[in-house]
Order: sequence, then C-alpha cells, then structure tokens
Amino acid sequence: MAKRRRFARASPDATRAYTLQPVRSKVARLSMALAWTIAASASGAAVAVWALAPKAQAHCPESSPDALHAELADAQLKLEQERAARAALQKSADSAQAAVARLEADLVFLRSQRGGTR
Repeated sequence: MAKRRRFARASPDATRAYTLQPVRSKVARLSMALAWTIAASASGAAVAVWALAPKAQAHCPESSPDALHAELADAQLKLEQERAARAALQKSADSAQAAVARLEADLVFLRSQRGGTR
C-alpha cells in the first residue's frame, strides 16, 4: 500500500473564498434580453395584425324575388296554421279546466250531502 503524504500547509486554493462568476458579460446578457423582448413584441404585433385583418365578406347566394315571395308565403301559411292549432288547443284546455272546476264543485256538494245524512 502506498503511503499517504500529509502536507503541513493547506493549499492557498482551499482557503480562498469563491463566488460564481457569470459566463457571459453584462453587455451580452442585456443584448440577449433585448433581442428576446423585440422578438416577443414582433410576434405579438404579427398576431394582432392577423386577428384584426378584415375578413372576406360572406356572400349570400342570389335568389329571385319570386322565390323569396313564395318562401315568405309558405312561412306565413305555416305560421297561421300554428296559430290556429294553438288556439284550438287553448280552447280545449279551457273547456277541460271548466269541466274540472264543475266536477270539483259537484264533488264538494256530494261530500257535504253525504256527511249530513249520517
């Protein structure tokens, strides 16, 4: 086995205080930060221009006035049919409600008559 040597004196490197030193200079770091800032603002401006660019107008297909009038007349006819159906349904509901009210009144009367005969 080899003998270990013991040095009587500590190495001067071991007694010095070390601090981290930046690899790049301040000018290089500031220029990189400025370059990233410019790149980010340019990309943001490009996105804003793209988002705010006028879009192509949507064109409706050409149709003749006669076709439009026929479609309008058809829609009006369907609307009138729907109104008539709703009116008939409302009339039926009103008559059913009146019948229920009349039957409830008869039931109250009959219950009162039955209670009095006992």
